[in-house]
Amino acid sequence: MRSRPLPRARFAAIVLILLVAGIVAFLAACPPDSGRGASPAATHRPSLPASPTPEAARTSLPVHPHPEKQGMLAVIIDDAGYNLGELQAFLDLPGPLTIAVLPNLPHSGESARRVIAAGKDLILHCPMEATGDEDPGPGALRTDQSPAEVESRLAAAFASVPGALGMNNHMGSRATADEALMRTVLGFLKRDGKFFLDSRTTADTVGPRVAGELGVPFLQRDIFVDENTADTAIAAAFSRGIAEAGTRGQAVLIGHVQNRGVADILRAEERNLSARGVRLARLPDVLGEQGREIAQ
Repeated sequence: MRSRPLPRARFAAIVLILLVAGIVAFLAACPPDSGRGASPAATHRPSLPASPTPEAARTSLPVHPHPEKQGMLAVIIDDAGYNLGELQAFLDLPGPLTIAVLPNLPHSGESARRVIAAGKDLILHCPMEATGDEDPGPGALRTDQSPAEVESRLAAAFASVPGALGMNNHMGSRATADEALMRTVLGFLKRDGKFFLDSRTTADTVGPRVAGELGVPFLQRDIFVDENTADTAIAAAFSRGIAEAGTRGQAVLIGHVQNRGVADILRAEERNLSARGVRLARLPDVLGEQGREIAQ
């Protein structure tokens, strides 16, 4: 007797039961990843480090990969010549540094010798007439002197500071604003192959213009780091100078030998310069090609 075919509805139910049983068996054999729905690739991705704190970010900056492209920070220390003990703290610093020595003082010549022996750059810190009644010191250049007397005093000043590559002004707020005097001074420097660093003790200085007209290698001070002699103020001034060197490519800072805090803070700051894209530089380097000719 022939069996009758299963009704169509019953056949579909049996097929569905078998399909569900197959899916359950497959899932039992291959359980899904336990990581909250994350894909296998995601579970093997290395985790990113946490964002650094501001302090960590500042201390972990990379060293500038191209030192020749770093901003140049030139530091000049004025008023050497009075005291050899004060000078030594600056000569012991490891990096490039320029020392400006006053002429015609008991320790002018020995200061110059020690500066050169220490491998630092030497310039004349030439006394020049101030606007007020303050005395700039022996051998000062004044607006009432003849060109011949100015040149004679300059020659004597350089002779007392042998080896100076150039000069900057000590005081000089009246002198550097006087065109006749500055033409004589800058003309002398040009003939002698030296440069002029304007300390900018007055906003009325004619130094930049006259030096440009005469073709004299010229620089000017950007920041006095110790107008306020408190250590915190000196450190803040150095920080401004470093930032300016990084932004403009160069900055010229002036401090004074009698302020030991300048030496201490410069030593501390030098360790962090490279990380901020800045390096200590000689004045001839800041002057460029003109400075290289002078330094030879």
